[in-house]
Amino acid sequence: MTKISLGRRLIFSAVFFLAAGYSSLTVSAQEDVSSGPVMLASIDGPISPATDDYLRMAIENAEKGNARLLVVKLNTPGGLLPSMQRMVENILQADVPIMVYVSPSGGGAISAGVFITMAGHLAVMAPGTTIGAAHPVTGSGQDVGGDMREKLENFAVSLIKAISEQRGRNVRWAEQAVRESVAITDREALDENVIDYIASDLSRALAEAEGRTVNVAGRPHTLENLREAPIQEIEMTLRQQVVSILSDPNVAVLLGLGAMVGIAIELFHPGAILPGVVGAICLILSLTAAQVLPINYGGLALLLLGGAFFVVEMMIPSFGIWGGAGIICFVIGSIYFVDTDMIWGAEGLTVDRLMVGSIAAAAGLMLLGVVYLVVKTGKRKIEIGTQGLVGQKGSVMTEFVVSGSGGVARGKVHVFGELWDARISLEDYAKPKIGDAVRVESVGEGMMLSVIPEEEL
Repeated sequence: MTKISLGRRLIFSAVFFLAAGYSSLTVSAQEDVSSGPVMLASIDGPISPATDDYLRMAIENAEKGNARLLVVKLNTPGGLLPSMQRMVENILQADVPIMVYVSPSGGGAISAGVFITMAGHLAVMAPGTTIGAAHPVTGSGQDVGGDMREKLENFAVSLIKAISEQRGRNVRWAEQAVRESVAITDREALDENVIDYIASDLSRALAEAEGRTVNVAGRPHTLENLREAPIQEIEMTLRQQVVSILSDPNVAVLLGLGAMVGIAIELFHPGAILPGVVGAICLILSLTAAQVLPINYGGLALLLLGGAFFVVEMMIPSFGIWGGAGIICFVIGSIYFVDTDMIWGAEGLTVDRLMVGSIAAAAGLMLLGVVYLVVKTGKRKIEIGTQGLVGQKGSVMTEFVVSGSGGVARGKVHVFGELWDARISLEDYAKPKIGDAVRVESVGEGMMLSVIPEEEL
């Protein structure tokens, strides 16, 4: 009996200590979350690969920083379907509560913005904002025709219904927003159960969120201590800013046009070089802007293209065109390939901007030096072959003998370390003597040099 009691005591003690350890870990984890900041990400403009990458980064930073809440301040006229879809996926799969706050007054969550707003754990709008008009259209804003219209519409409807059902929002209105392009005000959105509440500014939005329970990754999560939390704003990185500019629909169209025109000119006029180089760069940038290539893949393609340009510059001199294009590809490719501004990036795994700039500057200076030497060499007087003999000094080695009608005398001169047959016009100059200095005036047939006395120059 004593042995059994002792064994039970040991088991109970082990269970007690394990439970105490688990509860202490749980409490410390809760403390970490409750003591974390409120992070703020601002999206103001079209939904593009840049905003997709920016939101992904913001969610990762919020998760790793134990943020109490991630606020996505949204004002968008819509954007690309693939970017919107990935943004919705990231929000639905996030391990941190996310509030989508449509702001400022006069702005709205239009088209793709509807999906993003309704995907948030909390959907909030500022007074005077609108939401809706989510019918899929082409890049130029026109309706999609044919069978593709029905496919895109049905896909968009199924997606927004799934989002609405998961977040407990108005499924009927969500479908109308896609099929009929219905748009409503903030007050109507609140009445229609499209959003959770209306807040005039961020502080009121956080105050209203206090005590609300949301479902985060399948677990209930109560929002607490939001008003006292420090607000940490997440800025777009340099890469995202560059991609955002290039992903603008107008810029993307110009890039695509530049790619087609440049490559077409190079195909019809081989050897023009510059149009083909510009076309190749524009092609990669346009594919990245249209999300055919992911951002980092576009960066890798630019780096490889830049390396190819450098090799071609060494093999086929082009007065710096290939090399200059290689430098441009290297700089943009470095920005695209590795994000140097990630807050939570591991040390040693980021690219230093100073290093990129230094390499580009050094390569540019070397290229300018090579171009300068090439141009300087091109301007130098030819010093080899028959043209190289013109203007060279020499000396008379044999007596010049009058030939023919007496208007010309012939002899031998020493030029460039060799003996050359030479002639001189006696109508213009006196017959030279052995040892006299002469200068080559021209080179005739049979390598016959026409010379004149040196003192006549």
